[in-house]
Amino acid sequence: MTTTTKIKIADLRVPRNRRRTDPAWVATLMADMQAGNGHMVPIEVVPETTEGYQYRLILGAHRLEAVAGLGHVDIDAFIRDPKEVANEAQMRKREIAENLIRRQLSVLDRSRDIADWRDIYDAENGTGKAGRRKAREVVEDDELSAKFALNFSEAAQSVLGISRRSVFHALKIATIPSAIRESISLHPVADSQADLLVLAAEPAERQAAIAKLLLADPAEAFTVADAIALLDKVPAPIKEPTWQKVATAFSKMKEGDQDRFFALHEAAIQRWLKGRQP
Repeated sequence: MTTTTKIKIADLRVPRNRRRTDPAWVATLMADMQAGNGHMVPIEVVPETTEGYQYRLILGAHRLEAVAGLGHVDIDAFIRDPKEVANEAQMRKREIAENLIRRQLSVLDRSRDIADWRDIYDAENGTGKAGRRKAREVVEDDELSAKFALNFSEAAQSVLGISRRSVFHALKIATIPSAIRESISLHPVADSQADLLVLAAEPAERQAAIAKLLLADPAEAFTVADAIALLDKVPAPIKEPTWQKVATAFSKMKEGDQDRFFALHEAAIQRWLKGRQP
């Protein structure tokens, strides 16, 4: 049974291994609370008597930080029955399931969650490679990742709402060493699958050098491709304009799909035609 009550923030322990909170999202929640919208759904905790605390956080780190940032000493919380979250794997699965339906989660964070879910899935089903390092510090071969993505796709689609291809890409991105993931977690590339896949394909030493260029103040590179060009002392690749990408995709569409595209963008097309009239 789950009950809801106010608990003292000082009585709540936040696990040290949680991902970094996003200051921008915390600030957004704080502004929303100051506008009188509360802090939305309560956080989730489980009773705990270790380390001098009464509760342990399961879900709601951003909400907790926002409430604390406003100077409140307590917070609404769902207190879960310890039997419902009897071990670390169950707690992590609940956190991942919530994270993957939240729009503010970056591509990098989604990838980490999917890889962690894969670990739990392996442990519960006896699948995966024996002796696999849970921290994901070693890049696994494409064949193993593809095999897992194939076997896991049904579970992933039903529970996490993601495709087999998304699983495969996420597992590749999750091989980026944790220290580098942590360092770039708030950088724009953390939400760029293309950048992250290129970064994951580089050796760890190069990944660290790329991250250093991205995080320099002022920044020496804005994309992974730019950073690689600097490291290799070659010209930066010319980025294909967005309109050119759309035009290329449009040229490959069937006639019916092209008609639907025209219908969806009729207003823009009419505006363009009007501007061409003498």
